[in-house]
Amino acid sequence: MGFYTTEKHGENVPRVGRIVGTIAVGILGLVGTFTGVRTVDAGYVGVKSLFGRVDPVELESGLHFTKPFGFERVTQMTTRTREVKEPLKVPTSEGLTVEKLDVSVLYHVQKDKADEVYVKLGDDGQYEENVVRPLVRSVVRDVVSGFKSEDLYNQAKRGEIAAEIHQRLSGEMEERGLVLEDILIRDLQLPKELEDAITAKLKAQQETLRMDFEIEKEKKEAEKRTTQAQGIADAQRIISQSLDQNYLTWNYIENLEKIVSGNNATIVVLPFDQKLIPMLPIPTGKKEGAN
Repeated sequence: MGFYTTEKHGENVPRVGRIVGTIAVGILGLVGTFTGVRTVDAGYVGVKSLFGRVDPVELESGLHFTKPFGFERVTQMTTRTREVKEPLKVPTSEGLTVEKLDVSVLYHVQKDKADEVYVKLGDDGQYEENVVRPLVRSVVRDVVSGFKSEDLYNQAKRGEIAAEIHQRLSGEMEERGLVLEDILIRDLQLPKELEDAITAKLKAQQETLRMDFEIEKEKKEAEKRTTQAQGIADAQRIISQSLDQNYLTWNYIENLEKIVSGNNATIVVLPFDQKLIPMLPIPTGKKEGAN
């Protein structure tokens, strides 16, 4: 009896390639196990452990030789920036509840403490779920409860909230071999009634500030007008004090000399025994050069 296949020639080539690749990887794994060759990927450090004892010296990225026959285990721990996103429901100082507050935490494992993180907190997946997320929830709720709901709408206050969260969370994470990079408050959601009330209050505050500005502006304008009037009054007082009889006589003579020495042929007869007032030259109405 013969056995036949309906597969066409060449269709088994991809399958054979996969089989060969798998065998090659297996062989390399066995070689690595028996020779003690280990590779640590870029952005990671290797934590060595032998029979449950963890070596305090981390392996940098690259090729390393460890104890053969697989007795020494190497666990890779990432040192790249990781992000934890937490949508939280938090209370405020008025006893109200923010329905949703989206917070992002950026952090990474400190290279020279990766062994401590591994021993105390576990590998990459374990320490984030068992330590980082619970810490973020606890600290954010505690900090936000010291602020009012409307503070979350104020950019300056929101920065103050993020700074306080960063300060407290940074200390908690540093003790565990983790480095906090940044805190981002992305979005928040309040009950519709509370959101409308806060918006109305902020609008009223802005209107009050505008009115205060207008009042202050009017006060400045009034002060300006008062100062100008005072200046004019002072100038008039100084001028009136300087117009004594000697000055008026001198001014009279000066103007009379100009009239006499000018081209005006008109004879002006003035009484000399009366009070004198300043004389101004009287124009003849003729243009220069006219006949």
